Order: sequence, then C-alpha cells, then structure tokens
Amino acid sequence: LADKVTPSTIDSLIVLGDGREDYVVLPLICYHLNGKKTTAIVKPTYTRYGAIQTLKTIVKNYKTIAFILDQESDDLSTLYDKIKEKLIEIGVQYEIIDKSVRGRLIRYECSLLDHWFKFVVIINGLDDVVSPSHKIEDHLVRLVRLTDITVQGDSKDAWNDLSEEERLEVFRSIYSGGSVVKEVFKQHFEGLGLLDC
Repeated sequence: LADKVTPSTIDSLIVLGDGREDYVVLPLICYHLNGKKTTAIVKPTYTRYGAIQTLKTIVKNYKTIAFILDQESDDLSTLYDKIKEKLIEIGVQYEIIDKSVRGRLIRYECSLLDHWFKFVVIINGLDDVVSPSHKIEDHLVRLVRLTDITVQGDSKDAWNDLSEEERLEVFRSIYSGGSVVKEVFKQHFEGLGLLDC
C-alpha cells in the first residue's frame, strides 16, 4: 500500500500584493521549502500595501501571514510607514520584532481583536539592480545577468523585452534551485521559511 497522506491544517497564508510574475515565482520558491507545510496563497484585488485591508476579514483563520509586495519607487522607510498606516487603519495592533535582509524582510507580532498572528512582510527588490523602481523583476533580471543574456534599464522593461524562451529559462533556473537562486531571492526564502514557526 502507498503511504497515506494526511492533510494538514492550513494555518498560514501568503498574500501577493503585486502582479503577474509573483504568481509564477512564489510557488517555485515554495517548492524548495521542506514540503511539510500547507499554505494558502491569495491575490487580493487591491495592490501593494492596499492589499492589507483584505486581512481584516480573513486574518482570524491564520496564525502566520506572509505579505509580499514590490518596493516600487518608495524608499524603504516610506514603505514601512505606509504598511503601518494600513495595519492601524484596519485595527491591527503590532510590534516589530526584527528587520533583516537589508530591510526587505520585516517580522511583526500582531493582534486584531482577540486574535494574535505573525505578519511577515517581504519586499521585492534588490539594491544592486540599477532601476528607478524595485520589484520582483529585479530578482528575475539578476538571474538573467548570470547567463549570456544582456539586459539594461528598468528591470520590468528589461524582463518584458526578453523572449518567452529566455523568461522560461529563468523560471526553470528557479525551479532547479541552488545557492544562486537562494541568494537572489534571499528575503523570500527567509521570509517564507518563517511560516513554519
């Protein structure tokens, strides 16, 4: 007889605050995590920090929530303030536990009414990718630059200028994994790893 698979309780959630490429990249990163955790993924109709308002109606179902958004052209301190404003707006009390990965990974302890939860914010972007706006494409373009393909300019434009086959090759490299992928997506691997806590 084959081993029986026991369904696990879904007590963690990944909220995608941004677009198209996040839908592809995040499941590929999750594939490399230990496989013992079942996590829900949701993409609200609101984008970036506006997606935080969705938590008000769903937070009571989860112990840990990872929230992933692009930095865009905001500096990190402005983005922190906007996230805090949105948490306060929906009635969440919070305490920042720590920041890491150059400020792109923030861990909060939060409560909404009588429900306590961990809130992990993962900010897409890399400081060493020269672009007027930082986003998930920074990471993808970084992987492209490790190959023979040359890209220049805004990371999103550079990514969109690649052929479909070139983009698929990057997604295949994420699927294959390895230390380079873990370094390029460092805040994602560390942040999503906190869902097991």
